[in-house]
Amino acid sequence: MMTESEIEDSLQELGFTKNDSKVLLTLCKYKILSPADIARNSGVDRARVYDSLNRLIEKGFIQKEPVKRGANYQVIPVERIFKSIREDYKRKISDTMDLEKMISDLKIDDEESEPRVWAISSREKIRKKIKELISDAEKRIFFVVTPDLLMEELSKGSSDWIFKELWNKKFSNENIQIVIALKYHDVLKEEIKKLLKINIIIHSIEGASVIPFGLLIADNDFLLTTLDQIIEAPEYTSGLWLEHGKDKQVIGYEHLFRHFINSQCKLIALTTKTVKKSSNET
Repeated sequence: MMTESEIEDSLQELGFTKNDSKVLLTLCKYKILSPADIARNSGVDRARVYDSLNRLIEKGFIQKEPVKRGANYQVIPVERIFKSIREDYKRKISDTMDLEKMISDLKIDDEESEPRVWAISSREKIRKKIKELISDAEKRIFFVVTPDLLMEELSKGSSDWIFKELWNKKFSNENIQIVIALKYHDVLKEEIKKLLKINIIIHSIEGASVIPFGLLIADNDFLLTTLDQIIEAPEYTSGLWLEHGKDKQVIGYEHLFRHFINSQCKLIALTTKTVKKSSNET
């Protein structure tokens, strides 16, 4: 059983004001009363009682005697009150469904819906964005991996974090296409083997020249980084990030990726040969 105070709180959750709930409960107990009696039994100031009575009459929950002066007020049957409340909620639920559909169908100008290109800088922000793009990808990841992502002295003590990100993504979504290009070194052999075994395609970047750019395409987002400086090692700490791009905006970068792996790289594959392996065989 609920106390009268708890019933008042529940009525307020249904949209009644505090005073309206007190006045309604008082009339439900006594059936028919004058405003003075309602004020005395409900604890609501008499001036406020009239405000509540007018609101409850408007909702159809109480009735006023048809006399000019000294009219009493009477509540309608409680079952009719709550039937009305339930029907009102049903109408509101129906309205929310209609509004959901109408808002979903709203169109905005193409100019307003154009994806945005953001400048991005600093090693930390670039690594954070790389992780986000890999994590959010569902269909494809094309990735030219720059040397700074693989070098222990520039990766805060861990040179395999990028491999873990790619391995986790492919392991959790075997249908995603992942193609990467990187500078092959023997120290990377075991990590590369793990990726090859779960059907990640890997290309070795040939030649001794420095890689001028890094490119990560994840579905229709891309992150393009450029070479900033060469000290002991190359650094890629500035670039551009396209957020939720369109096919026409990403296709040029996809062509750039494919041209790069076809002209500057060789495919790495697992082999069972017992002869001495070349640098492109693991």
